[in-house]
Amino acid sequence: MKKLFSLLIIVLLFTEVFGQNIEFSPLSRYGFGELNKNRAPLSLHCGGAGVAYYNTEEFNPNNPASLGFLKLTDAEIGFHAKYKEITDKQDNLADDWSGNISYIHIGVPLRNTINEVLERKQYKHNYGVSLDLSPFSTTGYHYVVQDSANDIGSTTRILDSYGGLSRFSVGFGYRYKNWGFGLAAGYIFGNVKYYQSLTFNDFTGVANNFLDDQYHASGFTGDFGVIYTRNLNQKQIDKDKSIKARSLNFGLHLTTPSTLNMSKTSLYITRLNTSNSIVDTLLYEKDKSSKADLPLKLEAGVYYNHKQKYGWLCDLSFENWSSSTLFEGAKGTLTNLIGISAGGWWRPGTTGYGNLLKRSQYRYGAFYETGYLSINGEGLGRTGFTLGMALPFSFQRQTAVINLGVEAGFIQAKDLFSEQYVKFNIGFRLNDNEWFLKRRYN
Repeated sequence: MKKLFSLLIIVLLFTEVFGQNIEFSPLSRYGFGELNKNRAPLSLHCGGAGVAYYNTEEFNPNNPASLGFLKLTDAEIGFHAKYKEITDKQDNLADDWSGNISYIHIGVPLRNTINEVLERKQYKHNYGVSLDLSPFSTTGYHYVVQDSANDIGSTTRILDSYGGLSRFSVGFGYRYKNWGFGLAAGYIFGNVKYYQSLTFNDFTGVANNFLDDQYHASGFTGDFGVIYTRNLNQKQIDKDKSIKARSLNFGLHLTTPSTLNMSKTSLYITRLNTSNSIVDTLLYEKDKSSKADLPLKLEAGVYYNHKQKYGWLCDLSFENWSSSTLFEGAKGTLTNLIGISAGGWWRPGTTGYGNLLKRSQYRYGAFYETGYLSINGEGLGRTGFTLGMALPFSFQRQTAVINLGVEAGFIQAKDLFSEQYVKFNIGFRLNDNEWFLKRRYN
C-alpha cells in the first residue's frame, strides 16, 4: 500500500499541469471548451474505439469494468504535440503548435497472479482499482483586431483566454467468470480566464476598457461499465491448453448526468492611456455562483481478438447535450453528439522473443462525430484517422511499453471556418507483478 500512496501523491502533484493549455482553439470560447475523451493508448491509435477492450497488463479508462481483468499493475503517462491550420471564410490562415500531458493512468489488481501459482488455485473473483488524471476540456485563444474605419479613429481590441478543466477519478472493477463490472467516481475541477480590452490609438487622455472574467468549476461525475467476454474456441482450449483463445467481447459504458458548480469573479475597469491609472471600476463581482449541467453519455462497443495475432474494435457513442445547460456567460448552442469509431491491430510475432519490430503491435483506426456544439446553425463535426504502434521491452522481471501514435483530422463548418490538424502521441507504460504478493520468506 505504500506504493499506492506514493503514486497518489505523484498524481496530485500533476493536477496543476493540465490547466496550462497553450493551444490556439477559436472554438474553445463556446460551450465548455474543447472536450477531451479519456482513452487508453490502444484506443487512441484505433480511432478511439475500445469500450469492449481489456488487457491483463493494461488498464483501459474507456471502461472501468476492464479493471476486473487486470493481472499486472499498470502505470502510464502520455504526452502529445499538435499542429493545426485554421482558415476562415475570408481565406485568412492561422497555424499553431501546442503540447501538453495527455493522461496519467494507474491500474492495480487486488489479487496477484503469482499467488495463484504458489497456492495452486485459481481465483473465481478478481478485483482491481485505478487512479486516473486527464484533461476534461481546454480553452485557449488570442486575437488582436485593428479597426480604423470609424468616427473615433483607430482602435485595438484584444481577446484572450486560457485555462481548462481536469478530471481526477477513482475506479473499481470486479470480474466473475466471463463478466466484468466497473464503477468510477470522478471529480472535475479547474479555472478558465477570459480577457478583453479596447484601446483608442488616435487620442490621448482617453480611458481604455479592460474586462476580466475568471471562472472556477467543480463537480462530481459517475461512470458504470460492463464487459462480457466469450472464447469462441473454448472446446479446443479444453483439449489443448496451449491453444490461444479467439475471443469476442461486448462492452457498455455509461456516464451519468451531473452538475458543475461555477464561481465567477469579474473586474471591469477603465484606464487612462497616458498614465495607465484607473479612472473607474465599471463592475466588480466576486464568487458569483451559477450551475451547468453535464449530460448522459452512452458508449457501446464490440472487440474481437484472434489468438493475440490481430484484433478489431468498433464503438458507437451518444451524448445527450441538448438536455444540458451552460453556465452564465458561456456562449454557443448545445446539440446531441453522435459518434462512430473503429480500428484494429496486428502483431507479426506472438512470442516474447526475437526481433523487436516483430514483437511490436501495429494499430490503425478512424472516427467521425457530430460534435456537441452548434454555432450559427452550423454543426461542427469532426473526422479523423489514426495510426500507432506499441514497442515492448523487458528488464528486471518487469515489462515496459512505449506507445507511439499519430492522428490526422479536420473540422468543417462551411460558413465559418475549416480546421486541419496533426496530433502526435507518445506514452510510456510500466508493469509490475509484485503488488499484493504474499511473501514466503522475509
